[in-house]
Amino acid sequence: MAPLKYVALGSSFAAGPGIPPITNRFAQRSANNYPNILAKKLGAELTDLSVSGATLKNILSDPQSYFYFISFEPQIKGIPADADIVTISAGGNDIGYITGIMRDTWSTTFSGRLLSRLLPTAEDLSNQDVADRFTAVIDEIRKIAPKALIVLVEYPTVFGSDDPIQGIYLDKERIRHHRTVADSLEKAYQLAAKARPGVRLISVGELSREHGVGSEKPWVSGMQGTFGFHPNLEGMQAVADIVYGELKSENLV
Repeated sequence: MAPLKYVALGSSFAAGPGIPPITNRFAQRSANNYPNILAKKLGAELTDLSVSGATLKNILSDPQSYFYFISFEPQIKGIPADADIVTISAGGNDIGYITGIMRDTWSTTFSGRLLSRLLPTAEDLSNQDVADRFTAVIDEIRKIAPKALIVLVEYPTVFGSDDPIQGIYLDKERIRHHRTVADSLEKAYQLAAKARPGVRLISVGELSREHGVGSEKPWVSGMQGTFGFHPNLEGMQAVADIVYGELKSENLV
């Protein structure tokens, strides 16, 4: 029997920036991101279209450009018509989730304040606005690949509680703010999954509450490195295990 054809769409929480080996340095796409790990577990043929920094608009219709000479076409254009599974992990860049955390933490130093000016400014979107962007992507996927199982894979939890964390220069109020943004993003995933029949939601946020920054076994990094507050290798492995387990338990693969 031919292997399943699996397509991964998304932003950095799918691409895996900072996790070696990096297979595309402009996309900051790792060979050890959750799509690659999941594809191996499924024995599937993977088309990984994820790009760090992508918004849902970059997935659907807007090219993603850097430095005037590097450009990624809308991710959805790379989906083959015979795709069996399509995962989507995105939406955070639409509302400035991780860039908001980075801007807050970088603002504690002069160099950080300068760097924070390079971060994109988020749009003021409600969770319904983000859900509508998800459903536009879902509708287009179904036109391109009608038989594909569409799976919305939430981001892992970054902050599991409001408590301050050693080495993270955020007080309880700011951590609570960023957790509220995360909650809004999870609500958008839920709304999108309910809006279209047959879409599978993987509630990674809820399943990773005990693995945030500062926990005993974190699935996301802290401030260290260029790509702080992103899934680490353990996080990517955990997400792949969660997705694989839930799909297998429902006989979806």
